[in-house]
Amino acid sequence: MEAAQAISLVAQWIRSRGLDHPTEGLSADRFEMGWTVFAADTDDPSHPLAFLDLPAGRPVFLVGQSGRIEQVPSDRLREHEMRFAAEERAQGQAPPPQPPQEPGTPQPPPTPAQEQAFMEEFRQAFLDAQGDGPPAVQSFEIVDTAAPNDDALAAEASRLLEPIVQQLALLGPGGWEWFAAEFSFTVSAEIAMLRFFAGNQHRDVFVPEEITAMLRRQRHVAAQMSAGPWWRLVLSVLNSGQLSVTYDYGDEPFPQHQLLPPEHYRNDLQIYRRRQVPDWLTRYVGQ
Repeated sequence: MEAAQAISLVAQWIRSRGLDHPTEGLSADRFEMGWTVFAADTDDPSHPLAFLDLPAGRPVFLVGQSGRIEQVPSDRLREHEMRFAAEERAQGQAPPPQPPQEPGTPQPPPTPAQEQAFMEEFRQAFLDAQGDGPPAVQSFEIVDTAAPNDDALAAEASRLLEPIVQQLALLGPGGWEWFAAEFSFTVSAEIAMLRFFAGNQHRDVFVPEEITAMLRRQRHVAAQMSAGPWWRLVLSVLNSGQLSVTYDYGDEPFPQHQLLPPEHYRNDLQIYRRRQVPDWLTRYVGQ
């Protein structure tokens, strides 16, 4: 991810939440696992040390390679960046830095993502090498020799849902019987809806940022499965603890109240490449 894309994602993130924060003139400073995006006070926001002039308590935005965004205060910024980088590594964005190795040291096997990237480069190089003449090969297909372990990833994604459900339950009024939660997420915008029921009564409850951050992490883990990240997550939970989970991958058009503007789906498709996009969504985003 380049600085311009990180700034664009943050600007859209700010607008989608209606935050009182400028979206023009933002700057980005690189750190280990992403970008720190901020509104500089200096006349030259492109200066590499512009972030040092930030007053204490100024909001800044950390953007990971996954597209995950977190707002933090400018105080103790380096500590926030180190924590954020550790979280990105834990979510599989990149391995931690390794010390230099002596020549001849055995190298660890490539990750599935590295293997896929290599094969894609090989495919493109093969096709480019054919030149401008009639192609000797009409098509080129990469056959997976080892599919990702969807079972293990699904188990981890399910495990991450447990604390989310627990935190949602704590938001309910006394005497609630069950609740329904609907989440529509992309890397740059989100819709979170939570409703508690008791008899014929219901109450809508705001979902705080702490829980949506947990949902972003869960979605990123789910994104490693062959189906890719969910577009919508629907939960139904009884006060007895029974949980029903539905992952919506867009087989049918989303409900109007859960449909985000097209640019947010385009942003998500840039971060999470999918083998197939539903026809209706392709038309909606204009691709």
